[in-house]
Amino acid sequence: MSLVLMGLLLTVFAPTDIFAQRDNRRDSHKKEKEVTPVKHYKKEPRRGAQVTALPKKTVVVKHRNNNYHYRDGVFYRPVNGSYVVSAPPIGIRVTALPPNPYKVMISNRSYYYYYGTYYLPMHGGGYEVVSAPVGARIDALPDGYEVFELDRLVYYRLDETYYKAVLEPNGNVVYEVVRV
Repeated sequence: MSLVLMGLLLTVFAPTDIFAQRDNRRDSHKKEKEVTPVKHYKKEPRRGAQVTALPKKTVVVKHRNNNYHYRDGVFYRPVNGSYVVSAPPIGIRVTALPPNPYKVMISNRSYYYYYGTYYLPMHGGGYEVVSAPVGARIDALPDGYEVFELDRLVYYRLDETYYKAVLEPNGNVVYEVVRV
């Protein structure tokens, strides 16, 4: 009974941001706490990885005279006879969303998120890659993010986007796009 009461109190009075604790030199057994982002992108190649062959059924997407290869939310950029898994450039357009994108509503606009990329539906059909909207909350970050601390808060950086972990009232941890 007391454990249930304690859990309820922690849920009600816990801060919405998840804070990191600095390593205390006087108390060396304490370690900095940070949330490990959920990894449901395990099967996707890590951003920055170099591959010699493309997956089957990739499509070529042109953007500003550059060719990118796209398949199921992953973009590949040709480099010296191989391909690098890369963040897509802002403004590139695709005809279809990746499988199971995460829907985000910001200011009455529907964005779709998958593997570090935000998509906005276009009026004529298809989707355009856009900058991460500040305030967007997503369920997971792909491998390749950096973790750093600023003013005793832990932030996650993926490409040029900064996130902070936020504890929702239902107990789930999400990652919110912030300006740093």
